[in-house]
Amino acid sequence: MLLYRYKPEEGRFARQSAFWLGVGWIFYGCYALSGELTRWESLRGPVSTAVPEIPLLGIPLTGAFLVSTLLFLAGAFAYVRWLSQEKVAQYLIEVESEMRKVTWPSFEEAVNSSVVVIFTVLFLMGFLALADFVFGWVFDVVLWSRYGA
Repeated sequence: MLLYRYKPEEGRFARQSAFWLGVGWIFYGCYALSGELTRWESLRGPVSTAVPEIPLLGIPLTGAFLVSTLLFLAGAFAYVRWLSQEKVAQYLIEVESEMRKVTWPSFEEAVNSSVVVIFTVLFLMGFLALADFVFGWVFDVVLWSRYGA
């Protein structure tokens, strides 16, 4: 396969993850483009009266669908070619090897760390709200003398 030309046995998980994530983004962009292209009258109707929709799928065969499908195929092909470059493939291989060295926290450690973060955020939120109230009151008294002096 084109994706595994350079060092085919290394970095398979990182390459597959990058491939599916990128193709997913390309698909989403082409799907959104198809919706936008249906606003144009010339791309809204069926391309052929003989085959108005794709058999078994029931998708209307419109100009907007054809344009976005061709763009998706071209984008996916270009993306796979880019991923198969030696420099990019080597980077993904190195990413996977570094990720194997990571020590992931246990569930209990993750929960404890999350509790610490939540309480720290709540404490800081309370402190900043109190400081805002106090400074607002001080400025009202000092600058505008609203509370009698």
